Amino acid sequence: MRKFLRIASVSLVSFTPAALAQSTPSEFAELSFQALLDIDINESDSEQSSPNKWSFAVQLKAAEFDGYKVNDSDVSLDDVLFSFGQEARTSSNFPVVPTVIKQHAKIVQLGYQVNERLKLGIQAPFIHQQTDHISVVPGYEHFVISSSGLGDIALSASYALEDNSEFSWWVTAGLSLPTGSIDEQGDTPRDAGDQQLPYTMQLGSGTYDFPIEVSYQNKGEHAFTVTLSAMLRTGTNDRNYRLGNNYKLSGKYNFPLSQSTALFTGAAFGYSESIHGQDDEITIGGNYSYPASITNPNLYGGKRVNIIGGISFIPIHWLKVVADISKPVYQNLNGPQPQELWRAGLQFSMLY
Repeated sequence: MRKFLRIASVSLVSFTPAALAQSTPSEFAELSFQALLDIDINESDSEQSSPNKWSFAVQLKAAEFDGYKVNDSDVSLDDVLFSFGQEARTSSNFPVVPTVIKQHAKIVQLGYQVNERLKLGIQAPFIHQQTDHISVVPGYEHFVISSSGLGDIALSASYALEDNSEFSWWVTAGLSLPTGSIDEQGDTPRDAGDQQLPYTMQLGSGTYDFPIEVSYQNKGEHAFTVTLSAMLRTGTNDRNYRLGNNYKLSGKYNFPLSQSTALFTGAAFGYSESIHGQDDEITIGGNYSYPASITNPNLYGGKRVNIIGGISFIPIHWLKVVADISKPVYQNLNGPQPQELWRAGLQFSMLY
């Protein structure tokens, strides 16, 4: 049993560079790798993991955003929506306002354990996002935009600095490839026909990025995991911007119910930067060039604290199922910015 848990849960060790604050689909897929760090540390360490083993995992993730915040204060849709003829246009109100944002991702992951200390992985996300809008533009009082496709593929290498019967230290470094589209188009009030969509609808970052992570797992009677991670962006994409760096500190505590079932709970603190640069194609002319908050690169990023809960279950020796849900308890956002309501995930890990 331990052999399976070691390989299937760690060989694709998760990146946790949180999709913090208002998240693009690319950032949402990055956060979804966290569950792969889960290790059952209550079993005996006497059985050694066999090298040269393949593992396969599929994760299904969902998140929803609704409502707005400026810093840590709630603001209403009426505050964010510009009312023509009733108020002055400012940098904090907009003729177009996203209302409900829904994100879904399926992440397929393949891992290979080179030896007891080194594990390699590759993960490919398939993303779908749908955003409802309201606006003051005639004919677009209510409209929906969606985008779907392959996100940024990531390669990873995980190395155990120490791994014994009491605790382990793992370091992971990776490379995220710009395989996700940043040229998604749709019908918006900005002009007739399809136009370039804002950052929240693009499937990739458009840059080569570097996820890194350090994690500690205690294997004693009180099993817990602490993880420090980051996603570091490089360069500028061909639309003259790059997403902000993300940083996260998270912890998780396990409550074993039996040899095959465990509950877990935890918390995470994350910080993300705003977007650097700007895609000029999603702006308009005039004194106020941003038709919606999601077109302003400065209205991304912020701080968030989430609480996490879930269950892991091993129905058969070669399959592990993990379900989790996360909800913010504190958000301080560069706003006005859509706030996150919840995230949920379901993961299936298999050993070959």
